[in-house]
Amino acid sequence: MSPSPSVYLFFVDGIGVGPGGASNPFDTGDLKGFRSLTNGQPLVEGCFFDRKGVIDGRAWLTRSIDANLGVSGLPQSGTGQATLFTGVNCAQLAGRHYGPFPHSTSRPVLAEHNIFQRVGAQSSAFANAYPERFFRWARERDRWPTTTRCCLDSGVRIRTMDDLRSGGAIAADLTGKGLAAVAESAVPSVSERETAARIGHLTRNHQLVVSEYFHTDKAGHAQDAQAARQCLRSIDRFLSGLVDTLDWSNTTFIMTSDHGNMEDLSVKTHTRHPVPLIVAGQGAHHFDQVDDLVGVVDAIIAALRPASA
Repeated sequence: MSPSPSVYLFFVDGIGVGPGGASNPFDTGDLKGFRSLTNGQPLVEGCFFDRKGVIDGRAWLTRSIDANLGVSGLPQSGTGQATLFTGVNCAQLAGRHYGPFPHSTSRPVLAEHNIFQRVGAQSSAFANAYPERFFRWARERDRWPTTTRCCLDSGVRIRTMDDLRSGGAIAADLTGKGLAAVAESAVPSVSERETAARIGHLTRNHQLVVSEYFHTDKAGHAQDAQAARQCLRSIDRFLSGLVDTLDWSNTTFIMTSDHGNMEDLSVKTHTRHPVPLIVAGQGAHHFDQVDDLVGVVDAIIAALRPASA
């Protein structure tokens, strides 16, 4: 009997598909990891197209999807992420874009419809590890980012520094070097390839694995070109590791975002650009009709069904 399909969702905060030029750090030919998953297309407006095909026997699909959700103003993390992780248009529900934490109108939706809830806690893993100071801050204020709120609502364990040290979790910055600056205990530093191997292990033991990378959004708000390039180089090494690590006969990889930001370093704010949707693996065909953040969860659920179902 073939193993059950698995999905790895790599959520990258604050990256859009914008015009090329000096203000767009994606406008470079150096990102081989990215391009190995996009058939050579850079994440730049006019170069990144809605396409699909097969590379080395691995199905792939790229799309630019809407993050504005029919609401005026600049998209924000709270409503954008709640939409991405539930399949419900939480910006329209709130009547505005809202962030960085979930809006009050999103909380019941997250509790009932989040992706971990739909897949099941025992079959799901959130790979990020958090230091103790994060838990203290979030509990005192009851201010949990969307991903961790989804974990709390569905019974998925939020991983700790002990998990990171044992190899059962990953750092949000992929290597642990950034996490070491804010953690109150020792943080092991690993390569992006080792982090990819950890994700590969998690996908062999869970149907759904999710991780979050937020340093892109920080670099965009800071308009820091050097930090943006460092983020992209690190993500690129991670993606190269995933290409060599994931079981492509059984796993679907998804990378997407909640709103634009870092693709235009000429502004400090988010943007209204579309966000990239990059999919590879056995379930890629389920995403070929996804046009906005609302459609991602249903496509993930479809990709997790056995082929005979």
